[in-house]
Amino acid sequence: MAKHSADQTSVRIINQNLILNEIRVNHSVTRSGLSKALQLSVPSVCTNVDKLIELGIIHETGEESTSVGRKAQMLKMNNDFGYLISIDLSNPCITIAISNLKPDILGEIKFDLEQFQLEQLTDLLLAKIEELLAASRLPLDKLLAISISVPGTVDSTQGIVDCGSYLAPLGKVPFRQLFQSKYDIPILMQKDIDAAVIAEMTYGIAKEYRNVVFVSADVGIGLGIILNGSLFKGSSNASGELGNFVMDRKSVPEGAVTERLIDLVSVRALVLAVKQDLASGEQSSVLDEAGGQSEKIDFNTIIKCTLAGDPLCVKHVTECARMMGIAVSNMLLLLDLECVILGGGFVTLGTAYTDTLSTEVRRLIPSNPRIVTSQLKNKAVLLGGFSIGLSSIFEDVLKERL
Repeated sequence: MAKHSADQTSVRIINQNLILNEIRVNHSVTRSGLSKALQLSVPSVCTNVDKLIELGIIHETGEESTSVGRKAQMLKMNNDFGYLISIDLSNPCITIAISNLKPDILGEIKFDLEQFQLEQLTDLLLAKIEELLAASRLPLDKLLAISISVPGTVDSTQGIVDCGSYLAPLGKVPFRQLFQSKYDIPILMQKDIDAAVIAEMTYGIAKEYRNVVFVSADVGIGLGIILNGSLFKGSSNASGELGNFVMDRKSVPEGAVTERLIDLVSVRALVLAVKQDLASGEQSSVLDEAGGQSEKIDFNTIIKCTLAGDPLCVKHVTECARMMGIAVSNMLLLLDLECVILGGGFVTLGTAYTDTLSTEVRRLIPSNPRIVTSQLKNKAVLLGGFSIGLSSIFEDVLKERL
């Protein structure tokens, strides 16, 4: 008898979660609309909807006009039922934001992580969360989850990250354990680039596609993959390591390092290439932009000079784009994708990067897949964290309250 009761509870939770996701995605829907979309009986939908209204997670608002019979009540999320925090660790300019269930961002903190702060990262993040909560003046008991997007290989089940990119010196970090020592709520972990591609599928330019990748070039190179409408993580959560693509066809002596894409396309690689040409005597306005001191040339000065048409900067940016175009073309030949979304800091280099990459792909790929720049820009990872939180928190909420 107890087992039968437990099974019924599980079914109710599953159905209510389906209902919530349908309402969340479509913003508003009727009971009959839910019945058709989810292929659940009208009585089942009505029973579960009534419970969700009682819990305060959804509410009725307005009426849908129909030609005959009784007017149907529209159902919407109660966006203020609870709140989520999303943390974007994709680059050293860290963003922490809090949102309602819509999600509308209600508060946000940005700060630069200095190299010496790496070892204190989790303490710093916890302090910044407290600062954000205090500034937003939202009740702590309504905080439903914290979603953390990190570069590296993420075991989202265990909540452990083998950090990559600028966080690589930290090695493996048990983020979930560290955060749950202070917050007794779900701590969700995902690779930053996976969050970005999910955001584009949910809120951005990729809504109409089922086979999409998000390619980011910045401090590192990332690749988020959606196949047949689902996120592809690989057998060991390590899919999308585009930066490790081998780009050197020459034989390599034993002990030598094989040239990878990250050695050719990254902030560090671009800055180094420009500095090397300047050291060999080539002329560029980028040196003037850096006050005549080559050691002060950085990615921002190269962006400015590239957009102004400086020949040396444009030369190296287009070469980076050509190399990335080759890597993307090989990936397209393997996966037969519908859409490639370009993101990360390199898109701020303008058409010297984006148009050159697209031209190289179209030269190599006869099917001409769609290549677009992210609409969400530097918000993609943050919004992806919210989307992942919204799609997974309600099962825990319903278990607690049923």
